[in-house]
Amino acid sequence: MTDTVEQFMTKKPFVLKLPSNVSEAMKIMAKRDVAAVPVTNSKGEYVGIVTRRDILENPKEDEISLLMRKDLPTLSPNDPIGKAAEYFVKLRRRHLPVIENNKIVGILTPYDLLDAVIIKNPQKTIRQVMNSIAIPVYYKSTARMVEKIIRLTKITAFPVLDDDGKLVGIITERDLLNGANLDVKTVSSQLGIGEDDDSWSWESLRDIFTFYYTVRDLKLPDITIDKIMSKEPKTIFEGSPVAEAAKIMKKNKFTQLPVNDLENDISGMVYDFDIISSLL
Repeated sequence: MTDTVEQFMTKKPFVLKLPSNVSEAMKIMAKRDVAAVPVTNSKGEYVGIVTRRDILENPKEDEISLLMRKDLPTLSPNDPIGKAAEYFVKLRRRHLPVIENNKIVGILTPYDLLDAVIIKNPQKTIRQVMNSIAIPVYYKSTARMVEKIIRLTKITAFPVLDDDGKLVGIITERDLLNGANLDVKTVSSQLGIGEDDDSWSWESLRDIFTFYYTVRDLKLPDITIDKIMSKEPKTIFEGSPVAEAAKIMKKNKFTQLPVNDLENDISGMVYDFDIISSLL
């Protein structure tokens, strides 16, 4: 029996109806803890999808109709997971809409397909699938420098090395968010969020909004990344099976892992995109 998209997708996702603006999309992302929202027309038909990344890369645009992606391929619930994996590996996009009768019925991500890797246990090693570029950064680099690297490369996680080239941490976009100087009053003012709207936590708001407003209006603090990076990161040996990496990622809600060689020295990074390529 062929495994299908329906078995792994998130069903009945929250949607945004046109016309809508960025504030409405970001409120849904914060309140529902999602990074992408499908967009429908007045008839409830799927017309596109807007992601947090789309918003961050276009901080001056407010209309969802101009921000949303209309050109992404869509999936059917009955499509085999190999087709979905092929799209993800080729496009390097993190969300694909699942459509039935022109209606949105689900969303699938590479992270969702890690479950399929765990179940199928492909006989491939990390070394065989590790194709993504790993860009190390120096532990005394500034947060502003790393934010610039993220914008230029569109990579959101970097191994951090010390003076001897040893892995001492990992820095992600989320770490930058946590170190940025944005408070709840600023967010409330910018988005018109009142006391009746704050049923979700400031932590979820910050994860969605801080980087957006840092790019748009604010500045990251002038600190070095060793102050905000995740120290002693989990790693995986390059000869390990891909299912082992998938299990670590799912357990810890990671989308990437630093990879070590036989000398226990860093040899690269493996991402969920790489892991699910083993399904092809």
